[in-house]
Amino acid sequence: MTDVKDNSSLPLLFAITGAILLVAVGGWFFLEQQESVPATTQSSPPVEPPASAITNTVDAPLPGPQTLVESEPEVEPVVEQTDTALTGADAELRLARLAADADILVLPAEQSALHYYGRILDADPGHAIANAELDTILASVAQTVTQHLDAGEFDDAYKIAALVAKRRPEHSLVTETQQTLDDYTEQLIGQAMQSVRDGDDDQASRNIATAEGLPGRNPDYFIAIRDSISEMQEVRQAADRDRAQRARLANSEARAAWVARIRAAIAQGKLISPAGASARDLLAERNSWSAERNQLSAELLTALVDAAKSHINAERLDDADALLNAAMDLGGKADELNQLRNSLERAFIEAKSNELAPMSELVQVKSVAPRYPRRASRSNLSGWVDVIFTVTPSGATSNVEVFRAEPESLFDNAAIDAVSAWEFQPVEYRGQVISQRAGARLVFQIE
Repeated sequence: MTDVKDNSSLPLLFAITGAILLVAVGGWFFLEQQESVPATTQSSPPVEPPASAITNTVDAPLPGPQTLVESEPEVEPVVEQTDTALTGADAELRLARLAADADILVLPAEQSALHYYGRILDADPGHAIANAELDTILASVAQTVTQHLDAGEFDDAYKIAALVAKRRPEHSLVTETQQTLDDYTEQLIGQAMQSVRDGDDDQASRNIATAEGLPGRNPDYFIAIRDSISEMQEVRQAADRDRAQRARLANSEARAAWVARIRAAIAQGKLISPAGASARDLLAERNSWSAERNQLSAELLTALVDAAKSHINAERLDDADALLNAAMDLGGKADELNQLRNSLERAFIEAKSNELAPMSELVQVKSVAPRYPRRASRSNLSGWVDVIFTVTPSGATSNVEVFRAEPESLFDNAAIDAVSAWEFQPVEYRGQVISQRAGARLVFQIE
């Protein structure tokens, strides 16, 4: 640091009378030199820097003589013995310049240039040289404080700002430090309140603890903040309980309505149709009502089995088959369903066997023409006979009967004899070879 020229004649007088005063001031130099402390600065661990500035509402006190205060041991730097003895303001100015040259600008407090300039200004607030040189070193200190703030080293910045505030409470580095801390505090509190609204109380506690750990904060402010957050938590928890209660009521009402719809469909016989309104489709709706689902499944299964039996007896076999398939999908008792399935298969085969199949559905492998009766031939009579017969599993015919004839009885025996000699490929149905009733018309005509 460049020393400011002192045009006072006091150093010249000291030089002339140095020998006389040397003994008198020797003790003073001794006191100034003992127990000197090295000029080092302690750094606190960095705190997370503010992400953005928001309006300051923190009740922490603004910087000033009563708010930014730091105490340091009263140890002064060693002053080198010179041939010139100084007293009063000049001695303090000398010490201030030595500290500034050693870059001990603010910390340690009692060894710093700020300390010595302050002592000069305490005695003479209008001391022009001290004021000018103090402004110069504070400009350098302001840069250091800004660097600390940018790095999130708030404790370091605050220590410096607190000491500067004793001498220059309105200095920009003091107001910058306080504003940055206030803004960061507000940001953290805002985040804490948002976390509470979002239900993340742990994150809110961490944000408040971080804000409370910033230097220079007002404890009363955080008491109020914690009270406010507690109220927010209580309101949120009450709202959560209310929503949960309403959800439980809605769920209970929906469950009861669902059960009622399914039971109504069962009672109305809407077991598997119409689509979307049947008991089966309603039961397939996605929900978490497992107990009711199990009970309703059992009720529907019983209804399906009873309806399938009824349809088999009524020979509504396709309907019975669909009902039985639905019962099997629901996981009914295997033995009962297998027995019902066997009964249904027998009913299908019996119904198919008794169904009169036209000749176009059969594959004839042997055909025998009917013998023309002599009486009909002598009388030049013609006619036809409708016969019904059974194709056995071997392909032979049996149970040949005349269904209708024109004229009656004239060609019956000839038709029966011919059909009895016919042969067909065995008829297969639902994976089995079955007997099949069939019908044919035999035409008798003289050519």
